[in-house]
Amino acid sequence: MTKEKQLIHHTILYAVANFGSSLITFLMLPIYTRYFHPEDFGVWDVAATTVGLLVPLITVELTSATYRWLIDDNETANKAEIISTGFFQILLHTLLFNFFALIIFLFIDFTLKWETLFYINVFIFSSFIQQCARGLKRNVLFASLGILQTLIVAALNIVFIFVFQLGIELFFYANIIAGLISIVVGWYNMRFSRYIRLKHYSKVILRPFFRYALPIVSGAAGWWILTMADRWMIALFLGMKFNGIYAVAVKVPAVLMMINHVFSLAWKDSAILAYRSADRDAFYSKIFDKYFTLLATSVICLTLSAKPLIEIFIGGAYNDAWKYTGILLLAALFNAMSLFWSAGFHGAKRTKTIFTTTAVGATVNVGLNLLLIPFFELYGVSIATLAAFFVTWAMRVQSGKQLFTIKFNYIKVILLLFIIVLSSMLPFIIDGYLLNMVIFVSFVMLIFVNRVILKKALCFDFKVI
Repeated sequence: MTKEKQLIHHTILYAVANFGSSLITFLMLPIYTRYFHPEDFGVWDVAATTVGLLVPLITVELTSATYRWLIDDNETANKAEIISTGFFQILLHTLLFNFFALIIFLFIDFTLKWETLFYINVFIFSSFIQQCARGLKRNVLFASLGILQTLIVAALNIVFIFVFQLGIELFFYANIIAGLISIVVGWYNMRFSRYIRLKHYSKVILRPFFRYALPIVSGAAGWWILTMADRWMIALFLGMKFNGIYAVAVKVPAVLMMINHVFSLAWKDSAILAYRSADRDAFYSKIFDKYFTLLATSVICLTLSAKPLIEIFIGGAYNDAWKYTGILLLAALFNAMSLFWSAGFHGAKRTKTIFTTTAVGATVNVGLNLLLIPFFELYGVSIATLAAFFVTWAMRVQSGKQLFTIKFNYIKVILLLFIIVLSSMLPFIIDGYLLNMVIFVSFVMLIFVNRVILKKALCFDFKVI
């Protein structure tokens, strides 16, 4: 199978699972926004983003290191050594975290502390199981575990809302139960016990694990500041109500991020495996050109569609959320481009570059948030996010030149960015029938411009999956 076909193969596989998961999550959003006030929904959003910061710090991103070493190794004995080393080291870190958390609980009391602690523990090991499945090239299992978890969360949330009428604690309960089921299913299907032996724990492997993972940890903290700290700053300056509105506003860019997440999973595999090939730069450049075109035209469609989508499906107290989606979608585009370059750094095992560029982007984000939020409220948050992602991408382009070369059509990039900016202005000017016509034209353009890659995806031989 050629590198391009393998990339399409993996992308389609991850898309089947992730589109299903995202569709379920999106369909649940009207239920959440009608059942919870913006303040309550904002509290859960802050809690979830905080967990997203803590997990990489606890695990020291050894989950990523385990995946990276697994995907390069074909020896069963080595795989057992890699997984055992990652598993027992992460277990040690998790036990230490729980010990310190229990000490903190003796002196500080806060709502949902036990639910949060259990959620963190389950999150750590469900993620480890899934990344091991991916590293072992069990991609069908990896994708299936993701959609299984989402289905269970959605089903349990419905039960907890309409039968038990619980508050925001239902999100914790549903995610904990779904994570535990995912661990059991993944463990059984991979016969995971054969890879877990204390005698296979290797300090020799652990040293390069840490060298690879530590910059990612710092990068993860920076990434959290870059993508998630907005919630804390909104809560501090504007209050939880605005946080709830912002949480809905980012759901539209989340569609683009879902597309990017699907592709990034497959692209990271391909970029790592192709890094030492002779045609690496040509392969990277060809894929980027097609990928950017697909993302940019998708941003145009989503930017124009955000207003009617939010007004029809969400409405109520969240009605103004659409106003920020144009800026956030453009930010998501630069985020996707940044992640495209980061796959090349993973291939070179030069993760320090990911950290430094993310740290600068995070600094820009925090600085602009402090400067803009008091004057422009959620517009200030959105602009700060856009600027931070643009700076991160620009720095990665410059840093990447030392390792690989990605050529792109500057005229095409500038033209599509101009159309995106124009599309973000139109919903403020036109409405109703005229806006719907423009949306229809944008979707026709999306299909026409990406017709070659869409045809390849639709005609792909699914027997190879």
